[in-house]
Amino acid sequence: MDTDNLVAKLHPLERAVLPILKEETELSAISKKAKLQEIEVMRALQWLENKKILSISIEKKKIVSLDKNGLIYKKEGLPEKEFLAALSEEYKGLNVLTKKSRLSREEVNACLGLLRKKVAIDIKPGEILQVKITEQGQKLLQQDSLEEQFLKKEFPLDLDAIKDIDKYSFDELKKRKDILKVEELKLTTVKLTELGIQLASLDLGGEVVNRLTPGMLKQGTWKDKQFRAYDVEINVPKIDGGRRHPYNEALNIIRKAFLEMGFQEMAGPWVETAFWGMDSMWIAQDHPMREAQDTFYLDKDGDLPDKEFVNKVKAAHENGYNTGSTGHTKKWDPELAKKLILRQHSTATTFRYFYEKKLNCDCKYFYIADNFRNEATDATHLPEFGQAEGFIMGDNLTLADLMGFIKEFYAKLGITKIRFKPTFNPYTEPSMEAHYYNEKMGKWYALINSGIFRPEALAPYGIKKSVIAWGMGSSRIAAILTGKNKLKDLFGPEVDFEWIKKHQRVKTI
Repeated sequence: MDTDNLVAKLHPLERAVLPILKEETELSAISKKAKLQEIEVMRALQWLENKKILSISIEKKKIVSLDKNGLIYKKEGLPEKEFLAALSEEYKGLNVLTKKSRLSREEVNACLGLLRKKVAIDIKPGEILQVKITEQGQKLLQQDSLEEQFLKKEFPLDLDAIKDIDKYSFDELKKRKDILKVEELKLTTVKLTELGIQLASLDLGGEVVNRLTPGMLKQGTWKDKQFRAYDVEINVPKIDGGRRHPYNEALNIIRKAFLEMGFQEMAGPWVETAFWGMDSMWIAQDHPMREAQDTFYLDKDGDLPDKEFVNKVKAAHENGYNTGSTGHTKKWDPELAKKLILRQHSTATTFRYFYEKKLNCDCKYFYIADNFRNEATDATHLPEFGQAEGFIMGDNLTLADLMGFIKEFYAKLGITKIRFKPTFNPYTEPSMEAHYYNEKMGKWYALINSGIFRPEALAPYGIKKSVIAWGMGSSRIAAILTGKNKLKDLFGPEVDFEWIKKHQRVKTI
């Protein structure tokens, strides 16, 4: 092989590393001697390997090193030695012994168990605990224990090389807090080929130009230069492109389905007053969902809307306002309505829109919202969850219209096996749930809660038309579309990051 030509192609990093490989073969040692970062050395080694100049081997090893307490005990000795030294004189109680030995109470308690196990102390229970050093304890005080001998070794240690008595000491110390730590390290070593040995012995000095500049071309100086060839097959770091989170991809599918059906999108705040979250939609002030175990309350109050409207809501609660209903027949307290809460459902935004836009016309709105409830977590429940809220306002709408919408909407997502059942909601009557059949799990799952808004909920807004409405778990739909059985696998700190980077684009079922 033409070694002169090969030398001319070497990158400056390769030139810096190659001579060192005659003496050093381990990555960190090469990096230190070359005064380069390990990533730079690794890049040079990969280039040299591609040129058949060396071979790289990577071995995984478990290394034992001293943790924060281990570093202290290596220098000052184990706390049980300090304990025995303090105990060798007249015993005057644990508090005095703790102060005298300069050990923490936690260390003293640990020493009691350790030394009793080694028959180094004798403990007599009673009104005042009596602790006395034994003959075995006196011997331990005069000589290093096996654990102390182990701590005096040169660290780090190869875990696989720890045998026999040292293995016993390691196991005992590993049970204790912050003395030893075990880490898995990747050990990268290199071996020069015959070609590499030959090149490493050469003088690699001299100027090699990495790039051709316009100035060189203009002045003609490029003719006297030696240019380095570039290896287009070299291993380079993989760069992952930016992409949407699969959860957001699924939400966009839900959003697109609503928009295709002619809906307009709403938006609202995360923090609401209890008025908009409950009172405005005729949820009684003694309803269980208002309890702290269901709702996240803030430590401040908010403001109520205009007094005339608030009085209408008050009347709807106390006597049914102008609907012919008796209402809840209980006094309504505006102070409870002022409490600030984290939005527990997106229906609060629906009623905000009734008020702010003075809606009393044929219209359709939806909202994909984050909501918060103080719930126990399981496969389908988290304290934060997504909800796709919506309503249709029109003349003489019925449950048949609502069922038709639900079937048409979910058909767009590929969900067709649906059944309905009656349920109860405080602000809709009649009310209805929809369930879907999960073929993979072989079970029926709740899909949507829905109904027709009660006259008591609509009367304060002056709405004469009928309103069919629903709230569906958008996060659950997203789980269905992404093939996840648990919401924790879809979003949050436990999600597999590699799945986020490599998943296929979310599509309808």
